[in-house]
Amino acid sequence: MASKDDNFNLKWRAYIEFRTILKIQPVQIFSELQEILGVDCPSRSTVERWASCCRSGDADVIDLPRSGKPVSATNSENIALNGSMVMEDKYITVNQLEQSMEISSGAIHTILTTELGYRSICGKWVPISKVRIKGWHD
Repeated sequence: MASKDDNFNLKWRAYIEFRTILKIQPVQIFSELQEILGVDCPSRSTVERWASCCRSGDADVIDLPRSGKPVSATNSENIALNGSMVMEDKYITVNQLEQSMEISSGAIHTILTTELGYRSICGKWVPISKVRIKGWHD
């Protein structure tokens, strides 16, 4: 099911496509979109890129499904798995977690620090609450 953002993108992409078919220049299309959409207007380079794709016949206003990893690796399943692995081995590294979980090191770090409330001290993952009690915080 299409979200509100998908429908919004579909509308301005279709507008660019129709205006390009009418041989309106991208700068003019961008100006019109700015007047219509205000701050929600796509950037000038985006309008130019879409107009170019429309002229070459490569544009499709509907986004095609994408394969690959999910947009967010910080889902409840990964948070639970990450937490259990850290509980088993407080000295586990982000690289080890990255290899075993097959998600980015940035996502793992976010899960550990933001979602689970851990901080690495001398190579050991420690809950931030314990860090604050012992006075090791920033």
